Amino acid sequence: RALGPPLCPGAGRGPILTTYNYCDMCPWRCGIIVRSVNGKVVKIDGNPADPKSRGMLCARGQAGVSFNHDPNRLTKPLIRTGPRGTWEFREASWEEALDLIVQKMTTIKDAYGQESVAFIGHTSGDFWFTDHFAQAWGSPNAAKPSMSLCTSPREEAALLTFGRAIGNHEPVDWDQIRAVALIGGHIGEDSRNTLMQDFANTVARGAEVIVVDPRFSTAAMKATQWLPIKPGTDTALLLAWINVLIGEKLYDAEFVAQWTLGFAALAAHVREFTPEWAAAITDLPADAIRSSARALGNARPQAAIMPGRHSRLVRQRHPAHAGGLYRQCLAGRVWPARRRVFQQSALHRGVPARTLRGGRRGRWLRIGPRRGGRVASRTHWKNPCRRRA
Repeated sequence: RALGPPLCPGAGRGPILTTYNYCDMCPWRCGIIVRSVNGKVVKIDGNPADPKSRGMLCARGQAGVSFNHDPNRLTKPLIRTGPRGTWEFREASWEEALDLIVQKMTTIKDAYGQESVAFIGHTSGDFWFTDHFAQAWGSPNAAKPSMSLCTSPREEAALLTFGRAIGNHEPVDWDQIRAVALIGGHIGEDSRNTLMQDFANTVARGAEVIVVDPRFSTAAMKATQWLPIKPGTDTALLLAWINVLIGEKLYDAEFVAQWTLGFAALAAHVREFTPEWAAAITDLPADAIRSSARALGNARPQAAIMPGRHSRLVRQRHPAHAGGLYRQCLAGRVWPARRRVFQQSALHRGVPARTLRGGRRGRWLRIGPRRGGRVASRTHWKNPCRRRA
């Protein structure tokens, strides 16, 4: 009582009902255990049997109780009654609101055609709206524009480099990793529950943690090396890292020989991009650039750059993501290796590893235009997320 009103006013006393669900406070959808009294939610916990929450929830998940009972939360549809900007609304039933939407959409379709309606979505549950509803309506104009600020640059870079996207629930082998770099990602401030748990365990285990961030972020506080880079110069740092890895032979030569294409061209390309060259661009000391590259190289193949999110537009951010993936090929093995840093998540264990159609071996690491190369196309890979038992 001293801390304020209860999170669930009116629950009172009574039998505790336990139900199971998933958290919808972010797209991660952790499994949760919900406890209710008299029909009102009073406690939310992570489900120990769920591979995402593992019995724990982040602050957003824990806030689910107060969010559910917030007096300002909309629980009924509102229909505008005044001019735009006046904020004059009235409550309506779901039947009335849906009928009004159907009426207005039908009017637009009759006047301008089905394709005149665009469907814009993002985050949890949006696929019903942007994928299925748009197709059922008959409009190709469905998009998720905010993806250009989230995972799209990373995924496009991975498609061009590996022949496949990284995908959500980033499959980093946290249990085996000995060195990890965060560049373009800030675990601890805007990340998912499972990743924060894995990162905390990695730090506690004593792994080398390199954080590239202009700010002294939450993750930087836990880092063994913090590189306060000048904003917008990530690509220069990555090129210098590759320069050190190749120049000092700190890369996995066996993996590169077996699984990559274009290594000689890459080596020639980065020869001039020394740490001293990058230092003038990034405002980082050359010794710090060289030290962080060596830390990643010495931990090979158990080293990785954490696939980041919340990047800028593809044309601006794609080179940095591609550079990170090239470095990943050099010092951290990827899919086909026995000790891989990018692995199938716990959710997909038992699903066959992805292979090229016809059993061809992938050749992933490339730079420059792709004309007749042997890089897998988007259609060659099967998405284990869509497989059904």
